Amino acid sequence: MQISSLLDTLILVVAPKSPQDFVAKMIAVNVIVGFGFYLFEVWLHGGQTAYYLEHHVFGMLLFSAPLSCFGLAALGYLSKLRAELAHLATTDLLTGLNNRRAFMAAAELATSQSGGILMMLDLDHFKKINDTYGHTVGDDCLRAIADVLREQVRAEDIIGRLGGEEFGVFLVDAPLEAARHIGERLSAGAELSLAEADRVLNITASIGAVEMPEKDDLETVLTLADMAMYQAKDEGRARLVFWEKGVTARAMAASA
Repeated sequence: MQISSLLDTLILVVAPKSPQDFVAKMIAVNVIVGFGFYLFEVWLHGGQTAYYLEHHVFGMLLFSAPLSCFGLAALGYLSKLRAELAHLATTDLLTGLNNRRAFMAAAELATSQSGGILMMLDLDHFKKINDTYGHTVGDDCLRAIADVLREQVRAEDIIGRLGGEEFGVFLVDAPLEAARHIGERLSAGAELSLAEADRVLNITASIGAVEMPEKDDLETVLTLADMAMYQAKDEGRARLVFWEKGVTARAMAASA
């Protein structure tokens, strides 16, 4: 574990970030190597150091320059590969949003620092859309809703696809009224033009929301948001419902 952490640090610090950075670090590496070679010559030959430096420094540079070039290029490649793997591990490839694991991790971190509003969105009649127009149109619907999420939430908020047609939103330290406005805009969804069907498809969402105190358990609150979301569907869909103790539970029991 320590070796892995050391390698990660090495890649982050040493890997060149740009062509200019590559040149600067290559010069720095060769200066360090040259100074180390000088100290070695002083230790090895004492008074004859100047003679040996004059005859050996060019050979040393012929060896260290291509080696340092290759090493920096390899670290740059590893850094790029590392970033791509991290992106794949945390991103939903269809929508470009956080995947469930990344969303939960980011929301957990946010709740350790402040409260907020947790929302769960579920697209209305999504199965019917898939059955009627095909999964390609269904995928387009998911991307359209993802775009709406990006447009409507604030920069500090956290959004992600939880799975299927379900999305999560965590509004960091958001006032209740602001959260209601955001939720109502999100529930209105998006419009998707279907050229082959010569029609516009209206995509709406049912949303369950919960006020989440600081350091509350995220999984528990997500379950409550899921209950409120089912109440929104029971009340007619395309709406936002905040979880209320007793009220939402009764609605869930009635729908069951």
